[in-house]
Amino acid sequence: MPRLIGYERAAKFIAERSGLPHLRRVEVYVVATDARSRAYARIWGLSKALQEALDLGPLYVIELLKEFWRLQCPEKAKVLAHELAHIPTTTSGALRPHNAAFWRDYKALLRASEDACPLIKEADRAGTSSL
Repeated sequence: MPRLIGYERAAKFIAERSGLPHLRRVEVYVVATDARSRAYARIWGLSKALQEALDLGPLYVIELLKEFWRLQCPEKAKVLAHELAHIPTTTSGALRPHNAAFWRDYKALLRASEDACPLIKEADRAGTSSL
């Protein structure tokens, strides 16, 4: 499960540009798997208990699945925005469902993702899309 530093930069860029303050204090890692699913990506959170036991801050991992690599850049940016919108303001390691708060944050993240394509294309040129 390789870590994708270029995609981590793109996710951080989208989070910072969104203006959502809770996303500035969250560590987000991005990994690739060859798991088969109809989904493009999944997000996983480290529980509050583990955060405290390991003396870590809020931490989430976005898992990019096999179908993700077939997308064009704007769609890849939307997928990253969608996964980031699942991070609740509590940054507790839990995940937010598709509720009103999710869609509000998703709209802000979607606007921010419009300028992320140069970072995504750079990550793809580095060889991440061949997974």
